[in-house]
Amino acid sequence: RQSYEELERKLKQISSEKSSLLQQLSKSGTELHGMKGNLQNLKTDETFAKNDVQKLLEISQKQTDEMKSLQETLQKQITEAAVKAEKQQAGINFLKAEVERKSKLIRDLQQENKSLKNKLLSGSKQCGIHAEQSKRIQSQLKELRYGKKDLIFKAQQLTDLERKLLAAKQELEKTAGDKESQLKALKEVAQLCVSGVLKNQPPFIGMNPPRTTENGMLSSKNSSRHPFHQANRKLPDISQIENTSSPSKGVFPNVAMKSDDQDLMDCSSHNANKNCSTSQDENPPPK
Repeated sequence: RQSYEELERKLKQISSEKSSLLQQLSKSGTELHGMKGNLQNLKTDETFAKNDVQKLLEISQKQTDEMKSLQETLQKQITEAAVKAEKQQAGINFLKAEVERKSKLIRDLQQENKSLKNKLLSGSKQCGIHAEQSKRIQSQLKELRYGKKDLIFKAQQLTDLERKLLAAKQELEKTAGDKESQLKALKEVAQLCVSGVLKNQPPFIGMNPPRTTENGMLSSKNSSRHPFHQANRKLPDISQIENTSSPSKGVFPNVAMKSDDQDLMDCSSHNANKNCSTSQDENPPPK
């Protein structure tokens, strides 16, 4: 625009000069022909100036168009940057929410881990308790097995004792000696048998004695297996045997057989240890 104004100013100056020249032409005709060439030159310069002005106008128009396009591109870039910033802010907010959620999950998992550790500790304690209970049950089963073996062993010993006592009775019936000597011999045989049973007990019975209830149950089972065990029968008094056998010596073998049977059944009953120990204390074995 400034160049345009300058051009206008120049045009005004040129017009003023032209007017002055016309005045001069009117004054001097001679100079008119010379000035015509100058005027023609000025006209050509004016056309050139107009062309230059037109070019400058076109250039300014192009520059304005370029400025508008630049403004539009800048506006687009600004809007795109704002959209990107909003997206980045949304992504940051989402990441913050995810971090908070994951931290909460981590805290929950830590609490669950603590609770699981406590449950594992309680479970291990319960396992230890169950292991102790299983050990106790196994020890009780071992005791029951040992008691069963002991009862079988005692039953075998009692059968051997029964055989020995039957043999002794047969020998006593054959000998038919004095009543007192026969009673003493019979007592000595019974005491020797009982002492043999007590000495031949296995060593594990003393270490792990079976319980009274289990022993009672096992003894009842054993007594049901061997029909010759009768727990309700008691050992008769020696005075009664002497009174019944005093009238005649012919009654003595029957009395001896009865006393032998009663001693055998008392020793093979549930309270075998008590009866046999009392009989052993009353009549100690001969040295």
